[in-house]
Amino acid sequence: MTATKSKTMLQQISDVAWLVHQGEQKLGILNKDIQENFTYITGKDFVSFNSENEVVHHFGNLSLFEEQITSPTHIQDKYYIKGFEVDYTEPFALEEGHPDYNSTVPLYTKIEGSTVYYAAGYYCINFEKGWKHAHGPKYSTLTKYGFEGPFRTELDARHRMKQLNS
Repeated sequence: MTATKSKTMLQQISDVAWLVHQGEQKLGILNKDIQENFTYITGKDFVSFNSENEVVHHFGNLSLFEEQITSPTHIQDKYYIKGFEVDYTEPFALEEGHPDYNSTVPLYTKIEGSTVYYAAGYYCINFEKGWKHAHGPKYSTLTKYGFEGPFRTELDARHRMKQLNS
């Protein structure tokens, strides 16, 4: 059984630079200079090309510049709204002009246009059996039971919760 070689693809990172991929592997960086010449840089090699055609020939992919990887080169690990961590990968923050905007609680939705709001940061919530801490709770839970916060860290919320429960 022979392994098939994945075709080389580009992922644009600026107007004049691309990451060079082959399958899941990143091979190097391709740069274009002001004279329309290209330079391919890997950890081992430095290859110069005088034209886009030379680059296409080198990598063996005729549609190298037309069919590019469009996913972002960097996926953010954590998101923040007004300095408070959000427990969701792609939040939609409520802006100041929004009718449900709250200046003291940084709110976001998980789906654009949704009316289910979540609060960024850590909170102490006054449930019937005592204060509990939460990260990114629903805003409706905060208003139903009462709360203190937001806190920037879980440690700050836990410390305040201990004080509230004593």
